[in-house]
Amino acid sequence: MVCKNEGKTERVIRVLLGGALLSWGYWTSGDYWLSYTVPTYQLPCWEWDNFVSLGCLIERGFIIAFIGLIPLVTGLIGWCPLKSLFRLKG
Repeated sequence: MVCKNEGKTERVIRVLLGGALLSWGYWTSGDYWLSYTVPTYQLPCWEWDNFVSLGCLIERGFIIAFIGLIPLVTGLIGWCPLKSLFRLKG
């Protein structure tokens, strides 16, 4: 059984941060979450013309939302693997 290594305050902060990142990612990518398709040819998003025309904001929205899942899940279960690895107590 996994012991909890996060305090109550830390868990609340993680859940709020995760929810905020998920919301920000959804807001950034707009209505494209369900109709997202991978382009047939890959162009770099770091060029400004490609960034605007290819909708690279959509891809960045997915990345932001995915990163938001990490603090959300660790806050909900009360256990952080990195804190366990480095033997930090909450």
